[in-house]
Amino acid sequence: MAHFSSIRVSLLALGMTATPVIAQQDSTAARDTLRVRPIIPLRAITVTGVLNPAPQNQLGFALSVLSREDLLAEPRLFATDALRRLPGTFIDEAAGPGGPTIIRLRGGEEVFTQILADGIQLNENGGFFDFQGVTLTNVDRVEVARGPQSAMYGSSAVSGVVNFITRTGMVGRPRFEFTSEGGGASNNGGSFRTTLTTTGGSSKLLYSAGAGVTYFRGIYDLPNDTWSRDGSLRIDALPSDVVNITGLFRFIGQDSKLPVRDPGATRVPLDPNARDARDRFAGSVHATFKPGSRWQHRVGATVLRDDFVFEDEFDGVVLPDPPPFFVFDANLKFEADLWRTKVDYVGTVSPEVSNSTDLTFSYGAAWEREDVANTITGDFEDASEFARSSGAVFGEVQARFGDRLSIVAGGRLEKFQEIDADFSPKASAVLHVVPQTLALRTAVGRAFKAPNLQQQFVDNPFIVSNPDLEPETSTSWEVGATVSDRRARFMASATYFRQLFKNLIRAVDLGDGTGRQINRNIGESEAQGVEFEVQVRPTNKVLAGVNGTWIRTEILENDGLPSGEFPLDSALPFRPKWVGTAFLQVAVGRRLSGVVRGRYVGSQIVLSERFSGTREDIDPYFLTDLTATYNLRTNLSLYARAENLFDVSYHTAFDRMGIPLTLAVGARIVR
Repeated sequence: MAHFSSIRVSLLALGMTATPVIAQQDSTAARDTLRVRPIIPLRAITVTGVLNPAPQNQLGFALSVLSREDLLAEPRLFATDALRRLPGTFIDEAAGPGGPTIIRLRGGEEVFTQILADGIQLNENGGFFDFQGVTLTNVDRVEVARGPQSAMYGSSAVSGVVNFITRTGMVGRPRFEFTSEGGGASNNGGSFRTTLTTTGGSSKLLYSAGAGVTYFRGIYDLPNDTWSRDGSLRIDALPSDVVNITGLFRFIGQDSKLPVRDPGATRVPLDPNARDARDRFAGSVHATFKPGSRWQHRVGATVLRDDFVFEDEFDGVVLPDPPPFFVFDANLKFEADLWRTKVDYVGTVSPEVSNSTDLTFSYGAAWEREDVANTITGDFEDASEFARSSGAVFGEVQARFGDRLSIVAGGRLEKFQEIDADFSPKASAVLHVVPQTLALRTAVGRAFKAPNLQQQFVDNPFIVSNPDLEPETSTSWEVGATVSDRRARFMASATYFRQLFKNLIRAVDLGDGTGRQINRNIGESEAQGVEFEVQVRPTNKVLAGVNGTWIRTEILENDGLPSGEFPLDSALPFRPKWVGTAFLQVAVGRRLSGVVRGRYVGSQIVLSERFSGTREDIDPYFLTDLTATYNLRTNLSLYARAENLFDVSYHTAFDRMGIPLTLAVGARIVR
């Protein structure tokens, strides 16, 4: 019989921390909690994908926004649980829920998505980003720009960009928001999360800060015990009408064990003694000087510190002789320390042209340095330190001709140390055939990803360096259409895209009989697909929507790769053909609201051992989630969430089960 014993401890913790006396009412809390979120206005200002923030309806490339209202209507434990609602987005849990997690946009590689916090790149050297344990503390909204974005962001922005944007302070007394939740599942899965945020300020100084702690036991018999700690701070100093200074700081800490499946579930023995920990700190300070209404300068500096540790112990695995496959079984500690520093300048000028034409030129330059130190101890010992710098110049023009045509075009020339310079252009156009009703969109672009320092220079018992690696590149184009009504009660959009990836870097056997590998530019593939989204609001208290993505990938070149894993003309693994969600949100009276959401993931080909093994088929699945929110007082709301409501049995990867029926309850207090 299903049981929820793990809920009890979490609910006890919730009960002890979520009962402060409410001393003052705040009507904003009730509006945030109960209001059915509107269909996203097409003129919403976005900051991702362009040098100068622009209305969303003037951008020809596909861009999705998760607003604060979206995040409050369906609160989730981790950031990836919210991102999986968006079209063109697939959350890859090939290591199983609770383990290392990546995001794929439009069928691209995991290193082809650039992850930002307020514009600060969080990816590791070379583009990889592990979403394990990442939460949404003090995040105001999330913007996801799909398609090549290297013209704006440089290396790694090949398939798109995810930008987490921190809340801005508000003028007035300090406002505090406390959220706490606890939950469990029909099989393991205990969790809790607690956050505290505050905003406030004056006309000269605004601030926003938040901190949170999250725990997830994991769903397998051996726990993951994932602990996350995060904090953020935003300060906006406004000393005059022409100068403002913004400081943004975010810390993300995570540690967990890595038994990412049940014992005996796969042919490779379970490794119960592996664990990892990661601390990320990102900070930036930018100053904007606006001497006139049509001209401004922005200068700034950013820093990223990424400290990662992986540990494993000898387990004494017994294999037949000869072994049917390779199993790593040794004492190992791997430490990687990354420092990334960057300074940049962006200028913007908007000349006066005519009453019906808006024209904006943006231009700038950036310099960046990456320092990486790797240390291996245990049964193997190795230490290495690498550094490289890069510089870029870039420009962009935004033009709007009346209410009919909008054009954005730009490019970036970037030079990494010991790698040839790369130029990435991008252009998009929007034609409003019928203003506020029918718009046609198109975009083209080129993107690249520089090889990471380890691929180029690390030489140890496992891998040989290759300093001659070239950047991975892509070219892409897309066309789309958006239909809406003037009352903002209906919106439908569809986009067709096609992206070709070349010079893909793959690790292959060195061929000298030692078993060591080397990275080479040997891969080529393509992805094409259709994204669609429909939202309808028949009344002020009802909102319904559906979105989906069809993706077809194909391996075009596989020289040197195992033909059984990457056969020519076949689909890339870990890319389901169909992914989609549908939701219905309803407000009942003044106190109660709810969201029911269904999520479909179609069939896909996976590899049996994450990065290698046999090609296996994973069956499609459909999951249902339900979230209900009740406004107990004006500034106190309670919510309950059920994930996988019907306890569907499914796999996220080969022999890696997905989450069972999971329940959570929480409280949100504003004062």
